[in-house]
Amino acid sequence: MVKAMKRKVSMIVLAAGCGSRMGAPKALLRLRTGTSLLEHHVQTMAQATQTTKAAAQGSEDLVEIIVVLGASADRARPLIPESARVVENPDFATGMGSSLQVGLQAVAADTEAAIVTLVDLPDTPAEAYRRLLEHSGTEVLARCTWNATPGHPVMIGRELIPRAIAACHDETGAKDLFRELSSQVLGIECGDLLPLGVSGNSDVDTAAEAQAHGLIVPTTGMSDHA
Repeated sequence: MVKAMKRKVSMIVLAAGCGSRMGAPKALLRLRTGTSLLEHHVQTMAQATQTTKAAAQGSEDLVEIIVVLGASADRARPLIPESARVVENPDFATGMGSSLQVGLQAVAADTEAAIVTLVDLPDTPAEAYRRLLEHSGTEVLARCTWNATPGHPVMIGRELIPRAIAACHDETGAKDLFRELSSQVLGIECGDLLPLGVSGNSDVDTAAEAQAHGLIVPTTGMSDHA
């Protein structure tokens, strides 16, 4: 059970890429049920915080969910629940680093920590977010590990957000910061949450991989415009 939250946590989904290998922006993917992948992410994040919110009086505003859009933002925006806040990265073509910058710059001033995930990780369970939330703090630097392999989601404490923003470039995101502060990075093992026979929390880069994860790829192709 997640401890009762007393300070705000921002949860960010990076979904701005054009999906060149996919053949369509990943923000436009849907589950076979028809639910958009973006809505699925928002629902999973909300589920992860439900126990927390129920345990803390007046906690409705203690979690904010932010979705960073870029390519085909006009088509992706309607797929996102109103409970999430949308920000756009006009420089999405430069890589994930600029999207992470936009997301971190958008967090509330009173945020204790930011949790970041990628839209192309459709199988991240709510429990992974819960485990990160257990370690929320202003100076924390943590990430989920999947059978000892570092991955997403990651958590960056308020005091480290400026350094994370400065470290972002191209496709590397905040890898340089995690490498620089590797001795203080807290690894949260989540391998036990994976289905039997699955070794890691795999991302989805191609249409074939998307279909293998039960996702529907839009047939209208890519857009390089926000």
